[in-house]
Amino acid sequence: MDAGAHGRAWRRVGAWARACGRAEESPEALRAEDLSAVRSRAIHLIVLVAGVAFLLANAFHGNVWFDESYSVAIANHSFADIWRIGAGDVHPVLFYWALHALNLVFGQNVLVYRLFATAGAVALACLGYTHVRRDFGARVGILFSFFALFTPYVATMAVEVRMYSWATFSVMLCCMYAYRIASVLRRRGPRGICASAQGLRLWGGAPRRWWIVLFASGLASAYLHYFGVISAFVANAFLLCFLVWRVVRLRRIGGSGGGALAVFLAGSVVQVALYAPWLLVLLQQAGVVSDSYWANIVFPTTYIELATYPVLTSQVSFALRGAYGEGWEAALNVLGAAALAVAAAFAIRAAWRGVRVCRAMCACRACGLRAGGGGCASGPRVTSGKRAASRACGEETPCRACGAMQDDAGKARGAARTARRDGGARRAGDAVPGAMARRLQRAASWATSDKVLPVLLALGVYGGVYGIAWAASFALDSLILYYRYLFVAIGPLLFACAGVLARVRNRALVGSACAVLLGVSVVHQALSVMDSYDARNVEPLVCLQEKVDALAEEQDAAPLVVSSDIGFQGVAAVVLPEIPQTYLDWQQGNWGLAYEAYAPVLTSEKSWELIFEGFHGQFVVLGQTQEEGLPRDVADLAQKDGFCLIEAQTFYRPYERTWFTVAVMDKA
Repeated sequence: MDAGAHGRAWRRVGAWARACGRAEESPEALRAEDLSAVRSRAIHLIVLVAGVAFLLANAFHGNVWFDESYSVAIANHSFADIWRIGAGDVHPVLFYWALHALNLVFGQNVLVYRLFATAGAVALACLGYTHVRRDFGARVGILFSFFALFTPYVATMAVEVRMYSWATFSVMLCCMYAYRIASVLRRRGPRGICASAQGLRLWGGAPRRWWIVLFASGLASAYLHYFGVISAFVANAFLLCFLVWRVVRLRRIGGSGGGALAVFLAGSVVQVALYAPWLLVLLQQAGVVSDSYWANIVFPTTYIELATYPVLTSQVSFALRGAYGEGWEAALNVLGAAALAVAAAFAIRAAWRGVRVCRAMCACRACGLRAGGGGCASGPRVTSGKRAASRACGEETPCRACGAMQDDAGKARGAARTARRDGGARRAGDAVPGAMARRLQRAASWATSDKVLPVLLALGVYGGVYGIAWAASFALDSLILYYRYLFVAIGPLLFACAGVLARVRNRALVGSACAVLLGVSVVHQALSVMDSYDARNVEPLVCLQEKVDALAEEQDAAPLVVSSDIGFQGVAAVVLPEIPQTYLDWQQGNWGLAYEAYAPVLTSEKSWELIFEGFHGQFVVLGQTQEEGLPRDVADLAQKDGFCLIEAQTFYRPYERTWFTVAVMDKA
């Protein structure tokens, strides 16, 4: 962009900024607003500090489950090996590269990895203070940060050594800057956005740094998670539609508007080029995905989980079934009743507001006056049709429909409108389209307002991710619409909830809704802390160490440790790396390559025959079950000729809510 074009673009942005500024406000109003802003910032910071402490309560333990063990294991490899091994996994490699960078500094340190993952969740919540608050107001910003910190499932994913927390952050950042760019180019939008744009160098009419953040966050989302690819695609698709519409509209009036579209297309080409190396890996994975990756759709369980996962976590679900005792079950039942009461209060309030608006509209029609044109329906804030019509029509003649008083001019206008309405009734073919057009115009005006449009777009991003993943699940004949993956797009959903709740002026209702969510989250976190710090989590690993040491002393060599359950073996490989293991690679697909992450501790073979070829003596079998009992490997091997079970010990591991078995067997 040349200097002249840049100057003209900046003058337009500056004019828009001044138009939505505070120049017309009185000094008293400014001082009151500043004082209110200070108080709200203090409240916001308190929410952030309390939320960070809330998340960290479950971060200082050394337990891992299988997915976390994979992150820990692959971080021990080089950047090149992570790329090669990650090609067999179901996730991109950016998070693993970040862990490897930490590994180079701190070594294999689960606590450091966990705190790094938690930082992603904290960064998402901080967007409420640094971006959402400035762009959409203090109420929306505080509520967004509150939801980002105290939603139960967010608390779970925030402390997992996985990529989800950072993926949610990058997706939300991408959506925020896509909307910022569109708002600047529309020359309308929240006051905070126009204030943020002042003084910045422009590309195509929007700040250059905003374009860079948009492209960088979109690329990061794609390299963090495949649902990040979908989320960034949907957000960019919305922006592309707007840019194309803008070019068409401006060209109709003799303008151009193609600069922003050119910047967007150039940035998109760069993103695709930088993602192309991994895109080839993605296409290869899609070719083997059916019947070998992920899970299957179970109706209606899968859809219930997708609808309720942010609140009904596994801990909450188990507690509701009495797994944690009657006290926790009773507490959740009370919170459930409170949630129903709050929902009923919201429904009653919405219904009552609808009745009031309908009454006002009916009164306006009875008077023959149009909404917004000096008539009865001055908006949904009208308290009654009678009062509104009285204010609009005068005090001389009563309106029989609404009790309002009409002056002569009002009666004349009403008569004229009645005549037009009667004439329109005779021309139904013209009246119906006209009425429909007015309704559509009002709906469009409402949908594109500054408070409604961002909420609709946020829901559109979340719904778009859901729809694309749902369609892909059927196309691949395998469930990829898994709620853990859908969590990547939860940022826009939380923003939509914050935007809706911020419009509710009844503080008691808003406070009640937040209190119920906080109560459920506290119960969830308390149960999670109990599970995470439970001493029983290490018992199966201690038993494994003892059995291996005993057999090593008897055999004067490291004993054979086998299993077809990568869940137990993965955890053991990172917690007890001095114990070599052999995994029965029974799954189709690229899992053999993926599990090279555990090398050299873990090696793979394709059959029991290859594992036990030429072997005689005692060995250890590991297994994991959902209920107490012997795992399948022990039962299968015990039925083979020459194999016998010597002993087996089963332990409940609260961190995963599963049973781990350590068995000693003998092969003659």
